[in-house]
Order: sequence, then structure tokens, then C-alpha cells
Amino acid sequence: MPIQNVEIAGTAVPHGERKHLRLRVSTSFAANPTHIPITVLHGKKKGPVVLITAAIHGDELNGIEIVRLISHNLDITNLSGTLICVPVVNIYGFQNLTRYLPEGRDLNRSFPGNPEGWAQDRYAHIIFNELVLKSDYIIDLHTASEGRVNLPHVRADMSHAETAQIARAFGTTVILNSIGYEGTLRRAAVQADIPAISFEAGETRKFEKKITEKGVEGVLNILKELKMLPGKPLYNPVQFVVNEITWIRVDRGGILSINTRPGKIVKKNQEIATNTNPFGIEVERIHTPFTGVILGIANTPTVNPGQGVCHISKLEEPRKVLQKRLFDYFGIKRIVF
Repeated sequence: MPIQNVEIAGTAVPHGERKHLRLRVSTSFAANPTHIPITVLHGKKKGPVVLITAAIHGDELNGIEIVRLISHNLDITNLSGTLICVPVVNIYGFQNLTRYLPEGRDLNRSFPGNPEGWAQDRYAHIIFNELVLKSDYIIDLHTASEGRVNLPHVRADMSHAETAQIARAFGTTVILNSIGYEGTLRRAAVQADIPAISFEAGETRKFEKKITEKGVEGVLNILKELKMLPGKPLYNPVQFVVNEITWIRVDRGGILSINTRPGKIVKKNQEIATNTNPFGIEVERIHTPFTGVILGIANTPTVNPGQGVCHISKLEEPRKVLQKRLFDYFGIKRIVF
């Protein structure tokens, strides 16, 4: 039986072809149609359909480069199944280099959407029905929000077996086990029984070569895990799942000096930052609430009371044991890109 064509945005993509498409997601106030770019790679052999999305938050650019590198460079003759590559989901945010849709709405709190709802709900409904529900697996690419930087890590609902499979295959050292906020793409997809993960890494508004290389490697690992590409994934010899995370927040406004970084393993009550007033007088010292791994930090020095300055995940195993595992395999005592 011949392989069926894949239809996206009303266009049939025959097997063995790579096709660039545009999906209409809305209209402007001038009544002009608004489209997002999509590249579909439809292999010659049967296999799963994998959706790769980036820039659901329009200022998170690393994922755009990861998707572009995959969609442009992948040899389609080796592909079994189909890749749906969406470099820019939130076209409004991308055009204005902002996280949000118009009216300050977060597209990644709006899935699966509503065709009769607010603008962001209608937008999400089109993405979900035209792309998500036609897919067997989803890889959603993100960075930290503005003013922060994230350690490369995967977020996934590890209670969902197929989601856990691709989360581990991606290959990051840290996997954050969480179902995700209500309305996120990956949570809505898993609720529809479609395995989905998000990759979080780096900063907004830039392409970071180490991050994009790690992201491309992770996507290719998943495609190999699913037998969509020949070869075996590059398994990470030191990988662990964290379940408890928290933001460390300042109590006073001031100018912050952080002496830690993403990937650092810290112990309970360790000092990680000092907060001073404009005269250089110390007003506060910031300590860790438990032994853990630094997932992200603020990368701007000015802070207001209650502002999150460090994202920390609690270790499920003793700190010394993890440090020894990292040292035995990598010759280091911290997590690196």
C-alpha cells in the first residue's frame, strides 16, 4: 500500500518531498491575512509524524535557528515518517521581538484554544487542530524569559510513558518532571495523549551557537530513537530527573551581584548573591533553600522586592554522589551545555 500524502495548511505534500508552506492563523486590523511559515519533510518510508515548534514566545530565538538547521539540512532520503517544522509560531511576537501576542496575551497559556474565544484562543485553536492533532510526537523549543538565562534542560510529564521516552532520548543531563502550566502546548498535547516535551535553554533575542548545537543534537537523537533516522541516539551517561523547583527571590530592591551560574551544584544555605543599594552598601545576602542544581538565573543586576533571581531544582540524590558521577564521566563537578 503506497504512503499517503500529508496535508498541512490545505496543501498535500507527497512522500519524498520537502515543501515550504504558510498557515493562515489570523487577520490584521487592515483585513490582511496573517500567516506562519512551515516546512514539511515527508519521508519516502512510513514512520511517525513529529512536530517541532519554536518561538511560541516571539522573542525566544534559539529555537528558530534549531528548527531552521533541521528543516534545511536534514537529508530527506534517510527520513522515515514526517517532520512538521514551525520556526515561528507566534508571528506577532517575533515581528516585534516580544514574548506576547497583541494585548499582552501569552499564546503558551491558551492551548488547546477555542474557535469562538479571545484572539489568543482562536490562534491556539488553529495551531492545535492544524498541527498538533496531526502529529504523533511534539518537540517545543524555548529559552528563558527576558532578563534570565536557562541551563539547557528538558521539561516533560514523566508519568506519560512515551513522553518520558523522548525526554530521555533528547539527551540533556537534567529533566524537569512537570505537567506544565495550564494552557501550555505540551500540557494540552499530553492531555490529548500526544507525547510532548519542551527544551529550555539560553537567553532571549539571540542565537547562541552552543545552545543551537545542543538543540539540533537533541532533535536528531529523538528522530533516531523513533527509528525515523538511521543510527543510534547519543545517550547521556549522566542523566537525572528533578521534581521540586523554586524561585529564590529578593526581599529588598537594589543592585545584585550573583556568584553562581546555571549548571552549578550548590548546597543548602550556600550564599549565591549579594544585594546592595546605589551607595554600594549591602542590604541583603541571598542563600539557597536546599541542596540542588541551578537551572536559571537573572542576568540583569537591578532587582525589585520579590523578584526571582535564581531558579533552583532540588537534588533527589546526595550532592557528593552526583558530583562524583559527573566527575567520573566528564571530569567536572558541574553540569555543562
